[in-house]
Amino acid sequence: MFSIDWDEYELVDLSYEVQAGQDGDRPFLTSLDFLVDGSYKYNIQTHSHVGSHVEFPSHFFGEGARGVTDYPPAYFLGRAVLCRILKGSDLAIRPGDLEAEIGDILQPGDIVVFRNDGPRTDDPQRLPYFTPAAAGWLRDRRVKLIVLDTIRLGEDLAGVRAFHEILMGPGSEVPFVEFVSNLDVLTQREFFLMCPPYKVRGLDSSFCRVLAILERGQRAG
Repeated sequence: MFSIDWDEYELVDLSYEVQAGQDGDRPFLTSLDFLVDGSYKYNIQTHSHVGSHVEFPSHFFGEGARGVTDYPPAYFLGRAVLCRILKGSDLAIRPGDLEAEIGDILQPGDIVVFRNDGPRTDDPQRLPYFTPAAAGWLRDRRVKLIVLDTIRLGEDLAGVRAFHEILMGPGSEVPFVEFVSNLDVLTQREFFLMCPPYKVRGLDSSFCRVLAILERGQRAG
């Protein structure tokens, strides 16, 4: 039986915190109720894209594409690399940006965690965005999972569709993790990440808890 020396490593939570009672397009509405034995329970009204969640190919391609239960649990554990995105007036993320940031350390089967290190804004049109060519670079480097900070998947609707088609399409089938937080605590380029989804057959997306294990004292450089 193995153990982890927590003097050498630390566990950090990268999950987005959902507030019970939040409404809008990401609702998590609750009402107090009781089980048959008189103990408490909460009825919950929400959808599959609230809080930290993993999106699967069936989210984009519909019935017949792979969903939550079509991936083994071990798929959501593994080596991860941090890709820092810092864009100026040119917001497009191109293959050269990815190659410069993680090309030297990325291995087939890695998880890529994207962090927007640029200014925070409530205007989505001022956020960096992936080009289809960047999606192709990730596909060709055979990443298995991507974790997304506040970054647009494309410049426009056509670009967003292209990003999904390239990475979630047949031969790639890369799930996306969205709605994460606390990424500023990532202090090294390589670490271990886990984000197992709630197991529900037939869903296009499922809630997950996103956790990273870091070596203490290591910096991203």
